[in-house]
Amino acid sequence: MANDEFDLVEEPALVQLQSLGWENLDGRELSPEESDERNSFKDVVLERRLTTSIKRLNPWISDENLRKVVRDLLATQYTNLVEANQSIWETLNQCVSVQQDLGKGNKGQTVRIIDFENPENNDFLCSNQFKVQGPEQNIIPDIVLFVNGLPLGVIECKSPYINNPMEAGITQLLRYANRREPSHNTGAEKLFYYNQMMVSTHRDKARVGTITSLYEHYLEWKDPYPLSSEQVSDNPTSQELMIAGLFNKTNFLDVVQNFIVFEPVDGRVLKKMTRYQQFRAVHKSIHRIKTGADRKEKSGVIWHTQGSGKSLTMVFLTLKIRRDPELRDYKLVFLTDR
Repeated sequence: MANDEFDLVEEPALVQLQSLGWENLDGRELSPEESDERNSFKDVVLERRLTTSIKRLNPWISDENLRKVVRDLLATQYTNLVEANQSIWETLNQCVSVQQDLGKGNKGQTVRIIDFENPENNDFLCSNQFKVQGPEQNIIPDIVLFVNGLPLGVIECKSPYINNPMEAGITQLLRYANRREPSHNTGAEKLFYYNQMMVSTHRDKARVGTITSLYEHYLEWKDPYPLSSEQVSDNPTSQELMIAGLFNKTNFLDVVQNFIVFEPVDGRVLKKMTRYQQFRAVHKSIHRIKTGADRKEKSGVIWHTQGSGKSLTMVFLTLKIRRDPELRDYKLVFLTDR
């Protein structure tokens, strides 16, 4: 890896992530030889952290049920990457049910994998140079982001001085996920079964996409809401704005829970995540509904250009309302011109 990639891009990203509360470990410290987190370079989940986190969030769970929940999360019986990714995303959001007697008979009990309501209850880890063994060769993403031992994010860092660094980073991500030339199988697809967002950055530009995103679908995150740009730094880079706005613990889990959809399009399923404008608009709408003194103060208009995602903004707002204890009983009425 060129020194300028690390010094100018990767290291500042790691420092900023740590300032937001992410623990940092060099990937070599998570190798099978150095750690009890995984038995093989083929393992992409940090099983010990996952087990410890689930037990902490669900202290009542029996050892047998704990092993079952972990085993099911590690299972890989899926026909393709998108199916696996959607299934795991649904599991994270809908929780898991196990049969256990807590004193009132053997009943279905809900097991939380992630505590979305209290981000600080979770284990956040960023690891640089995390080596994964694929079917044909190893991959070493620059930064992998783990929540409770699950690899939910990948950041690929490129030198700002090479030709087309953004394209190079996205190409690398597509290869890692085996999406560039699937028949060649040169990546480590299993790492991306759990992935919620993929970032290509060369400091001056940082763009984020999902496992189904092509080059044109990777977009910047230009607003660190609820912070202002000035609160990030005097002259923040695109990378700094994205990390501040998307990877602080609260926003990161909020996006995973409320701002991702899987949508059938022309016979295939696309995974779509919010743009920063939609994220900001939904949160401002929720704030106004909660704090407005009367109907006029509670109302408002979200201005969209054509093709900017009006329908998805409504979906994200609905998800947030339905999960909010103060708002979940509100009646929602949608008017559309189609």
